[in-house]
Amino acid sequence: MRSRMKWSVRAAVVVMSCIPPVALAGPASAGPEQPEPAPACVTMYQSWRYTDAASDCSGTVGVRVVYQDGATGLCYALPPGAHRTVGEGYLGQHGHPDRLVLCEAS
Repeated sequence: MRSRMKWSVRAAVVVMSCIPPVALAGPASAGPEQPEPAPACVTMYQSWRYTDAASDCSGTVGVRVVYQDGATGLCYALPPGAHRTVGEGYLGQHGHPDRLVLCEAS
C-alpha cells in the first residue's frame, strides 16, 4: 500500500511539472489597448464632489474619466458647447481624476 502511495505522489508530481510548459505554449495576448486621450477642445474640471467636462469641439465627443488608481468611469457624449458632470470628485471611491479619454458614447 505504501509503495503504491509513493508511486501515486511521484506520478502526480511528474504530471504537474508538465502542465506549465503546455499552458505557456499558447498564443501570447496583446494586453489591453490604451484609450486615446480626449482632444484639447475638451476641458476637465474637478472638485471634491464632481468631475465635470466642457466641450469646445466642433462635433460630439465621447469621453470617460480615468482615475489615478486606474479605474474608469462611464462614457458620456459631449455635444459642442456642452458642460456636464462625467464622474465623481477627488473624495470619491477612486480618488483624484487623472485624465479624460475618448470612448464610444451610445
